[in-house]
Amino acid sequence: MEPAELLQLADELARRAEGKPGNAAQAVLAAHAALEASVNRLGGDEIQSFNYRARFLPKWHDLCQRVLGQQLEAAPDLERLQAVRDAVVGYRGEPERLDRRAATPPPEVPTDVDSPETARWAVETAGRVIREFHEAARREVPSWALERTGHQGTAER
Repeated sequence: MEPAELLQLADELARRAEGKPGNAAQAVLAAHAALEASVNRLGGDEIQSFNYRARFLPKWHDLCQRVLGQQLEAAPDLERLQAVRDAVVGYRGEPERLDRRAATPPPEVPTDVDSPETARWAVETAGRVIREFHEAARREVPSWALERTGHQGTAER
C-alpha cells in the first residue's frame, strides 16, 4: 500500500476511536505502517544499497544520516511511536532505539496504547516525521502529509 493510503486509514481510525479501543490500536498500526512504507520508498530512492529487510528504526537512522547528515528533530517521537506499536502488538522488552549507542534515555513504554488520544498522536507524529524529512531534504512535501495537521493527541505514559 502507499504511505498516503495508510496515513489516511490511520486518520479515519483515529477519528472513530472514541469508545472503540480496537480502532485506536489499529490507527497506531496504520500510522506506523505509513512510516514504514515511507522509509522504504525514500530509502529505495535515495540509497542504492538500502536494506528493505532491516528493522524500522535502523532504516530511519540510516536514511537520515545518509541523506540529511543528521537525525530528525522528531527522532524521539519516532522512537516513541515504535514503542507504542510494540506495546499494541504485545512486545515485551526494552524499547528499540534509532541509534543503539545513544546516551539519551530510551522512550518510556506507554500504558495507554488503545486510547483515542494516543491514536491521534500517532497519526500526527507520522505526518510530522514525513513532513520534516521532506523539508530537511529540500524535497516537496507530499500534499497528503500536509492534510493531517489538526490532531493534538498525546501518547500517555
